[in-house]
Amino acid sequence: MHKLITLGISFCLMCCSVSFSYAQQERTSSDAIAEAVQVSFNLNQPDKIYALTSPIFQKKMTGEQFALGMRKFHGKVGDWTSSVFKEQNEKGFNYLAVFENSRQVFSLSLDRQGKIDRLNFTAAPIVIADKTYQVPSNNPLKDALDLAVERAVRPYIQKGNTSGLVLAVMNKGTVRKYSYGSSDRKTRQLPDAEKTIFEIGSVTKTFNTLMLAQEVVAGKMKLNDPINLYLPDAIPPLQFQGRPITLQDLANHTSGLPRLPANIFNGKVDPKDPYKHYTPDSLFSFLKNYHPVVMPGTVFSYSNYGAGVLGTILERKLQLSFEQLILSKICKPLAMEHTSVTLNAYALAQGYNETGEATAPWDLASLKGSGAIRSTLNDMVKYTRAQMEMTGPLAKAITLSHEPTFKGKDQSMGLGWRISQYGRYTYYHHSGGTGGFRSFVGFDPQRQLGIVILSNAAEDVTVMGEGFLK
Repeated sequence: MHKLITLGISFCLMCCSVSFSYAQQERTSSDAIAEAVQVSFNLNQPDKIYALTSPIFQKKMTGEQFALGMRKFHGKVGDWTSSVFKEQNEKGFNYLAVFENSRQVFSLSLDRQGKIDRLNFTAAPIVIADKTYQVPSNNPLKDALDLAVERAVRPYIQKGNTSGLVLAVMNKGTVRKYSYGSSDRKTRQLPDAEKTIFEIGSVTKTFNTLMLAQEVVAGKMKLNDPINLYLPDAIPPLQFQGRPITLQDLANHTSGLPRLPANIFNGKVDPKDPYKHYTPDSLFSFLKNYHPVVMPGTVFSYSNYGAGVLGTILERKLQLSFEQLILSKICKPLAMEHTSVTLNAYALAQGYNETGEATAPWDLASLKGSGAIRSTLNDMVKYTRAQMEMTGPLAKAITLSHEPTFKGKDQSMGLGWRISQYGRYTYYHHSGGTGGFRSFVGFDPQRQLGIVILSNAAEDVTVMGEGFLK
């Protein structure tokens, strides 16, 4: 019996030793692959990382798709500075990966041949405590609207990563404005409705499409014009089964063009200003080699690149820069005196990223039509009232931009504007965001109700904005 027990113990110890040895081998292999991935990532060589993946992984994603995703990720987080093993679970091994601008959990698992069958990055949890002091505001808290604004804004502005916010409510000819927090944490001054400038991000797209609508109303362009009419001759016909991509397709995000082009993160990219390097030559280079894979006009697929192409087309057609266009065609007629693309460093609010760190302004280069405009609350009120009241010098173009051009299961579009229903009411809206700013503009012409929200923090304000329209 004693010998049997001894043999049993020896067998168990041997099994445990083999199991431990195999686990050690797995960990060693995983560590080596993780290091190789980090090296290739920093050299901007996604193809070398893709070569380490398994056939099963490659069936799920092409090399081109993988490269685009990795370059986009690199552009956002910067170089990979260090990795520390975190844990092993049933899915593989997790590492805490530290980048220039982010901390990520890097998850990795290998097949029996040592090839990657799972590779994933997720933002490492960051707990940012809410502010312990009452963030100041100019809200008098005297009536129902004041209290409604306070209920909506207070939870947002007390978050640890936010800084300042300005908000305007337009209702049947009246305008109420509110300021919360600070335009710069160093000065702790309330944002000024007239003077403080914010990046409005993708709300720029509605300026872009309004300028297109002006050209259509003037008979100088047509919504169904193929975009090739306005592009360099070297770009082949952009069409699918004979159906060309049109100006309208660019304006309502049904062109089939990608959200961002595959060459957007080629070369060395500054993650703090990720689009500055993207020249018109880069924009046209992508189009030269692009082959549409979906029928234009049939599927909504949001495209910053498509908006950039539209802005570039308008520049080429009218022989003016994007900034000159918005100043002459929109800002001057609407008396918007503090709206531009050019940076006014003195008046621009300091932007803060998702973790509450100060971040630099963005330069959208050839993608200006997707999000380059900077403006104040007062100017955006003028813009929104013009949209809502549909009177004045831009009335015909504004009316055209509100007409539905696409109705899908989950999304309806005008020209640039998203169209949503709330009961029997229809409202138009768009949100925006850059590295350190968020924005929302929405309005209902029938109820003569409008809302503008501008924030100098990368914390979304869309739900807050739509809440005022429902």
